[in-house]
Amino acid sequence: MEKEEIDLLVAENQIKIDFDSLVQEPEEESTLLTNPLIKATNFDWIKDEVLFVVVKAYHSFVKDLPNVELCGKKLLDWVLNAGSGCETKVIEDCEDIIGRIRNINTNKKIIAVFYSDTPLLDRATFNKFCNYFSSRNINFLQLSRGFIVKTEFIKNNLTIAQGASELDDKNLLVANSSKVLNLMSSSLYSRIANYHIKNGVILFGQNTIFIDGDVEIESGVIIYPNNIIKGQTIIGEGAILECGNVIKNSIISNGAVLKSSYIENSKISQGKTVEPFSKIIGQEL
Repeated sequence: MEKEEIDLLVAENQIKIDFDSLVQEPEEESTLLTNPLIKATNFDWIKDEVLFVVVKAYHSFVKDLPNVELCGKKLLDWVLNAGSGCETKVIEDCEDIIGRIRNINTNKKIIAVFYSDTPLLDRATFNKFCNYFSSRNINFLQLSRGFIVKTEFIKNNLTIAQGASELDDKNLLVANSSKVLNLMSSSLYSRIANYHIKNGVILFGQNTIFIDGDVEIESGVIIYPNNIIKGQTIIGEGAILECGNVIKNSIISNGAVLKSSYIENSKISQGKTVEPFSKIIGQEL
């Protein structure tokens, strides 16, 4: 099969994991967002009433921070994923961010503003912030990184001052240094691994297995240490990845076995065994 045909099989953005499943365990959640404060379980209203705005944030320690990739996604895309389902808007940072938000034309009742340098923000945390804001019927909620405001309030008040945060959360950690960026990478890889484990994937040597955020793995797959799975890859049910494979943007069909091989833009057929040290690029086997 020609490479162009393989590309059609694994198209960009074809795989969307529901990252609600990547929420941290309860004992690790913010002490400021405790269960007594979060009573609502239905967040459907958020997608209808909230405009989700992401501000592109830059820091001098790395070039073009919003487009730096962690676990196969740009920092900007990780934050946008937290607001998936909402109407979204991306803007550049500026000195007068309140004024910039005030001038956005929207019919949404609420505007939630976050920054692209908080890639650990997930949908569950975003929903909790929105619920806290709504349940208290307040006009402006200052977060440690970002804020939530009623659209009518920000349009009609010219002197809104940002102050100390009313709510904080570890998922609003700011990527403002190489050390923090490395910690974020480890945290995201751990979340992704836990997501797949919950779905019935077996990971032997989890800390040596690196799976990108858009990889889809079916139940019953066994993955041994030192595997790297990148891009929009699909691993079919019952496949076995022995030690030392690198897989990029490929389809590994049900029951296939890979042994210490490099697979890119390719499809491995059902039940096929790929022998050690194979290099397969743009092929169907």
